[in-house]
Amino acid sequence: MQPRKNIITKSQFTFSYVLGLLAKRGIITQEQQKELLLAENRFKALIIKNKGYFQDGIRYIRYEPSPPEIVEAAQIIYKGQRLTEDDVVKIIAEELNLPYLKIDPLKLNADVVTGVFSRPFARSHIVIPIDIKDGNISIAVHNPFDTELIESVKRITGFNTNIVLASKTDILSVITEFFGFKRSVKEAEKQINEGVDISNLEQYVKLKSLNEIEYTDKHIVNAVEYILHYAFNQRASDIHIEPKRDFSQVRFRIDGVLHNIYKLPKVVHNAIISRIKTMARMDIAEKRRPQDGRIKTSFGDNEVELRISTLPVAFGEKVVIRIFDPDVMTKELFELGLGDDELEKYSQLIESPNGMILVTGPTGSGKTTTLYSTLREIATPSVNITTIEDPIEMVYDNLNQTQIQPKIDLTFANALRHILRQDPDIIMVGEIRDPETAEMAVHSALTGHLVFSTLHTNDTASTIGRMLELGVKPYLLSSVLLCVVAQRLVRVICPGCKKEALLTPDQVQMLGIEVPEGQTPRLVGYYGEGCVKCRFTGYFGRTGIFELMVINDKIRKLINMQADAKEILKAARLDGMSTLRENGIKKIAQGITTVEEVLQVTI
Repeated sequence: MQPRKNIITKSQFTFSYVLGLLAKRGIITQEQQKELLLAENRFKALIIKNKGYFQDGIRYIRYEPSPPEIVEAAQIIYKGQRLTEDDVVKIIAEELNLPYLKIDPLKLNADVVTGVFSRPFARSHIVIPIDIKDGNISIAVHNPFDTELIESVKRITGFNTNIVLASKTDILSVITEFFGFKRSVKEAEKQINEGVDISNLEQYVKLKSLNEIEYTDKHIVNAVEYILHYAFNQRASDIHIEPKRDFSQVRFRIDGVLHNIYKLPKVVHNAIISRIKTMARMDIAEKRRPQDGRIKTSFGDNEVELRISTLPVAFGEKVVIRIFDPDVMTKELFELGLGDDELEKYSQLIESPNGMILVTGPTGSGKTTTLYSTLREIATPSVNITTIEDPIEMVYDNLNQTQIQPKIDLTFANALRHILRQDPDIIMVGEIRDPETAEMAVHSALTGHLVFSTLHTNDTASTIGRMLELGVKPYLLSSVLLCVVAQRLVRVICPGCKKEALLTPDQVQMLGIEVPEGQTPRLVGYYGEGCVKCRFTGYFGRTGIFELMVINDKIRKLINMQADAKEILKAARLDGMSTLRENGIKKIAQGITTVEEVLQVTI
């Protein structure tokens, strides 16, 4: 759909025009409109200060803010929310009866984006192709009145041209990411095919900005840095680079779900893996055995730690990069997802002078985040906190962290023996996985230390049995154990598209909610309808559901009697403990997560 002609010209798409639309809709008053117009140059200066100049070939050109960007810089408040660039673009699209698009890079076809226009053309006109079908091309533009661009696209492609409106920031970001990455991969592929040796790349870890890496000839270095930048921008927790028979697949895990991102030429796969291994100080010559490494870098103002794992698979070496963002890895205790009662009890228990606290759950259930957040909460200058980890997930100055090294016999148990001579107050043992470590951890708690550790069990009650299986004497375990925390992660309903709906009878039954006979359940739940913010998944972010078993006198007696998990669970529930499923149901009722998420992670 085309914009109405003879209304406005490209050069008149101005701050004044947009302010007029806002005034027309009652978002600002006429008095505000005049005041904002007078301050236009000040707002522009703020944007230019942040975005500065960008390089175009060998020239540096001053960034020219678009009218919606200037409105965002003006910090206009409407209905309690600050107007963003996307809000303004959406208003313009509605006024002109044009489609609005919040660009999701994960939904774009890289071949379409980079296969129609050259990068200079795309950047000069601030345009990207979105879709090509049946002789029609859809392009995303930020200026709906650029009729010269529409005519140029028709002339270049020979297609009927439809425009959708998107923000200038999103379009430029896609141009930089897609063209820069494609150029790097193409040049790397060309060099490798010409026989260039890329195995001896320089080692460095500090990532450059996207503008800095865009015009360098170190193509493999650039390709890796584009992947990392892209992953950071998309809130990915893991990057998978997987060799296939004819190509290399890049996937990101976002909110617990894997997304296909890129297909790379197979010829550049080994070079990219070598580059990552070099950054992580791993042996690039060793391709037959799995290796582990780590990289410390930064994204914006935050330091980010990356944990690297390689594994030989059928068609080459696969690498997985786990991204540890400090803002995600450590939270305030109230942000973890504990209920009010559980939070109060847990906060009291972690202040104990001695004893043992165990956190349990499968891999990827958030145990490490819970432990780091707890240690950060209780870390003060008056206590000595020492950790034994495999590997060290995040490095914190307030902790004395030791990584086990089995090759030199520095196991959890051996490290724990030495740590006891280091005058610790609080000890965190990354995982209890053998009888020797279990015995040493209990001994440490008995001798006046507060010990935190993890196990892989399904719930709190079965953790008792697991510790006894590892050879811990019942009377010792009952005397040191303070509590057991079981946890899972569930996806959070996107606040931008949350809708209310009644639970179906089948859902009520599957959740195990008891309903009086003859009555039809009318229980309210929520779901995410899907929007651009959540990439139409209905979810945005994750939180924990918890089961907190406090060890009281009754449970101590049951431990001494070596009672089974059912009896222990029964005693804990009589003491007021809510199970994982019950805490999940509370989060459904609060509109935090969905029935499907709770059913998926609880038994």
